[in-house]
Amino acid sequence: MIDRSVPPAGVVVGVDGDPGTLRAVGWAAREADRRRLPLDLVQVLPPSDRDPDELRAPTGRAMSLLGQARRIAEAAAPGLAPRLSVVDGVAGPALVAVSRRAHLLVVGTRHLDGALDLTLGRTLVHTMGRSACPVVVVGPRWDPDERHEGPVLVGVDGSPESHGAVAFATDVADRWHARLTAVGVAPRHDADADADERRRVLAEARAGLATRYPGVRLHEVLDRGDPGEELLREARDGAALVVLGCRGRGALAGTLVGSTSQRVVRAAPCPVAVLPAGAAERWVATDRVWAEEGV
Repeated sequence: MIDRSVPPAGVVVGVDGDPGTLRAVGWAAREADRRRLPLDLVQVLPPSDRDPDELRAPTGRAMSLLGQARRIAEAAAPGLAPRLSVVDGVAGPALVAVSRRAHLLVVGTRHLDGALDLTLGRTLVHTMGRSACPVVVVGPRWDPDERHEGPVLVGVDGSPESHGAVAFATDVADRWHARLTAVGVAPRHDADADADERRRVLAEARAGLATRYPGVRLHEVLDRGDPGEELLREARDGAALVVLGCRGRGALAGTLVGSTSQRVVRAAPCPVAVLPAGAAERWVATDRVWAEEGV
């Protein structure tokens, strides 16, 4: 058993035998290196009588798979020393449990153009909707040879989750020395959502962040139409990351992940960061404390 006094406290990647998760390992390794955080490679094994929160050292086939992931991580970020762990349970809930001790959770996907594989779909939706920290989904269109270059896009619609997404996206843009593009799109049928109102929503979401991150260049995109399609259009212009709240305004009650977030995750050419409600609240609270204390 690993020393539980040293739980995951950095960038965590869920690893299985699918090539998509190994692609995610490379992205996560670079981000962990950039943030100067440890990288934790975690494989979820089938449920057993073990404590589902018990992280332990891998053996056998799990050690072989995680060893392969470690080699990919070390090639992407030389000098990084990934930690390897396994945990028993259902993939989605197990990753959510691990996320409570992480700064960032990274997951890979198979090709998502068509209908989602039901097992993968449940895992993704559960993780994106319940994680305690931001979740970065690395899809099959992302080129592993690409660096963290290009603008960071964030969808803004006035929802509580989008306020957290803006705070997280601004922090990422500052770390990456990238431009931040805030995308505010009103549905075509919403006659009351004029450009001035969308500018107000963007300004409200950005309140205080310009002072904290004076070096971040902001570009605003205001449009009317389908929010998912507009975000994808902007992303195809060379974005490095898209950031979204898991649910936007108007999402059906009880929905873990809104339709816009699911659509963008399926089709984005770059990784997509999704902030569940709890993670968004923490990012908003962190910025509120910073503003009040003048840190």
